Amino acid sequence: MNINRIDVTQTDKVSGIGAVNRINPVPSIFDSQSQEIEKKSTIYNEQTKVEQTKLDEQIKKLNESIASSGKELRFKYNDEAHQLYVEVLNSDTKEVLNSLPPEFLIDLSLKMKEIVGMFFDKKI
Repeated sequence: MNINRIDVTQTDKVSGIGAVNRINPVPSIFDSQSQEIEKKSTIYNEQTKVEQTKLDEQIKKLNESIASSGKELRFKYNDEAHQLYVEVLNSDTKEVLNSLPPEFLIDLSLKMKEIVGMFFDKKI
């Protein structure tokens, strides 16, 4: 982000109004801060991608180790409840055999939070 400085020191002799001369953009302190934030964001995104790759590899190894039982695991995240849960699937049919924690408990916790929200204005 560049901020242009305006020089109004010269006065037009006919109108008496200050003339505006544009001078080269003045470097802003925000430029260095925004560049630093962008750099940190890039580093964080790279770390997140590496961590995601490692997690995917671990899940793949785990599924390979339980493949003989005819089951596989699928990890999911519920955005509303901000909670991670695991589904146990039948490897052949991909049917959900079990969910840990069970989905009804996740739904129940969301409803309880909603009810508590009726009594309180702010989340503490």
